[in-house]
Amino acid sequence: MRLKLRAYVNNTLVHWTGRGQTNSDAFSALTSICDERLLRLSYCPNYVSEDYDKKSAMVCFTDIPLWHAKEHCRIFGKFGIGFKKEKMIAYGANPALYTTGEHFSRIKRLSGLLGRMEDLEKDREWKEEVESYNFTEDETLAFQEVTDFLQEYSYKGQDHSEYVTYYQREWRLTFRSLPFAGGRKPQEPGMSCFYCRDGKSYSTVKFSTDDVDYIVVPARYWLKGRKLAKQIGCKLRVYELSVFI
Repeated sequence: MRLKLRAYVNNTLVHWTGRGQTNSDAFSALTSICDERLLRLSYCPNYVSEDYDKKSAMVCFTDIPLWHAKEHCRIFGKFGIGFKKEKMIAYGANPALYTTGEHFSRIKRLSGLLGRMEDLEKDREWKEEVESYNFTEDETLAFQEVTDFLQEYSYKGQDHSEYVTYYQREWRLTFRSLPFAGGRKPQEPGMSCFYCRDGKSYSTVKFSTDDVDYIVVPARYWLKGRKLAKQIGCKLRVYELSVFI
């Protein structure tokens, strides 16, 4: 018998499109995602620190249930696309690995170690078989892929108030952990590739309409949202009816 899902965990991973955008731009972004079956990856900082500038290419989701998403949507907007969690996990999605400030020094040391491993790996063909650091390229890459999921638990804003990123309940698909569709290899669902638009190149991950559970739009966009949901064969959620106001 399948266990009933806990009320504070969503079985759908939602990618919200409206951060820092007007409603019109947010819906345009959602439409583009649905039309092209592509999610654009962006470079996001793992930690907010002047002496640690590591950024990773990723696309982000949250597993906050819609009915608890009011605070989250104040920042990330009211337009979203929800993906079936098991489908995204199969592609390589993973919850962000939150670490508190007390562990920041360890994170920087790990980053330094990885940097040295990369440098040693570049010259591997000239190195002796017996060496002080014996590791493979795959092992180095595995370390790097894991660190792409690291996220600072909280940080101080410009007004010195604390922002707790842990409350975002973030999940990620990261560029390094996705199989790459290059050359003549077509981009299939779950694969990354570069996409050019208006003279700019973007890294993307492709998905299938079968991966989509629902889209979310505000009530005033209900008619447009219904057409979009019908187009990709998913359910439509109206923000005002799904999120506790």
